[in-house]
This record gives sequence, structure tokens and C-alpha cells, in this order.
Amino acid sequence: MMYVRIVEITAPTKLQLNIFLDYLRFTHFPKNLKQGQTSAKVFRVNEESAFVIAEFKDKKSADKIKIMNNPEINELKTNLKIRSFEGPIEYYLD
Repeated sequence: MMYVRIVEITAPTKLQLNIFLDYLRFTHFPKNLKQGQTSAKVFRVNEESAFVIAEFKDKKSADKIKIMNNPEINELKTNLKIRSFEGPIEYYLD
């Protein structure tokens, strides 16, 4: 069953958010997509906040990638407020 992780990111400044989103785009997500993440979507709420929607084939894949990235993300998020929500996709309409 497909699994999704939604992450809310709030930075103190627009510049700090831009730096973090660039890191996600050019370093973090390409690595995750090679390791089994199926998609990554990012949208801004305002100049200092954004949401990430990451999809995985299952919870096992999501957990594997989370563990793989924990030290790296923990170091980068020191000035950021990050909240995460995750669970299996209930249904998908297209």
C-alpha cells in the first residue's frame, strides 16, 4: 500500500527556507528517489513556510529512507521548525 509523508517546514527567513528547499531539490530528493521514494512535491505557503509531500511504495521504504537521512536532516534543521505527518494512502483519485 502506498505511503505518504507530509512535512511542514517553517524558517525564520525567506533566505533560510530557500537554502533548505534548494538542498532538498538538488541533494536530498535525488538521493531518496534512487533509494525507493516514488515522488516528491513541494509547495510554498508563504515566504517562510513550505510543505513537502513525499510518496513511497510502502511504510518499510519510508522508514528506511527516514533512518538513512536522520543525521543529515537533523544537522540542517537546527534553525527550522519542522512538523511531520505520515500514513498509508487511503485512496487516490486522478
